[in-house]
Amino acid sequence: MRARSLAVLGIAAYAIFLIATIPASVVASRIGNASGGAVQVAEARGTLWNGEARATVLAPGGVFALDHIQWRFAPAGLASGHIAFDVAANGRGVDARLTLGRGFSRWIFAGADARIDASLVAILAPLLGTWHPEGIVTIATPEWRLKDDGEARGKLAATWSDAALSLSDVKPLGIYSLDATAEDGPTSFTVATKEGPFRVSGHGTFTPPSLVAFSGEARGEGAQAGALEPLLDLVGPRRADGARAMEIRFQR
Repeated sequence: MRARSLAVLGIAAYAIFLIATIPASVVASRIGNASGGAVQVAEARGTLWNGEARATVLAPGGVFALDHIQWRFAPAGLASGHIAFDVAANGRGVDARLTLGRGFSRWIFAGADARIDASLVAILAPLLGTWHPEGIVTIATPEWRLKDDGEARGKLAATWSDAALSLSDVKPLGIYSLDATAEDGPTSFTVATKEGPFRVSGHGTFTPPSLVAFSGEARGEGAQAGALEPLLDLVGPRRADGARAMEIRFQR
């Protein structure tokens, strides 16, 4: 009986050793296959639990690179029933940190803090490409839980600073905020202007997998209001109060 117990312990220890030493290169290969080639990981070093690599992402509007990705196992996630890693990634126009977890049927993004060049947003969302956005987008969330079916739960805040568009000579247009909330259903969000001559406000919803509906208004204020008229003409019709109605509905 003693010999049998020792054998079982030996097998278990060996299994743990194999799992603990899974090389990062194996993870890189699995990510490439799982993404259908959309994410290519290179120069992977370390193990599944603690490693680093580079990555190239083939987005709908082009390609962008992450020059350095580093991950480390975060054991605290086990208490909540999921496996988690502390992740840091940076590249040209990207600097992000978060704890990324995976549960039975959902992803968990916690403590996220990202700073992204607005031009990369156009790569991720080609619909915005013709507007050539400029500026810096920051994204933060204490926790965002995303189910495999697209439903989400949590709060997320984003800010677009030094905002500019190629369709307007007024630069910058302002600073804008987006606050999103989800409770295992469609995500609701509000958009507001924090400062600047191009004033935008409104609210909308995102319904998985790809339906976005937004209703709001835009107007020009201050000395640059006149120079904003060409851009406002593209936004929507003028209302009696001088503002332009914004109605956006998009489904991929």
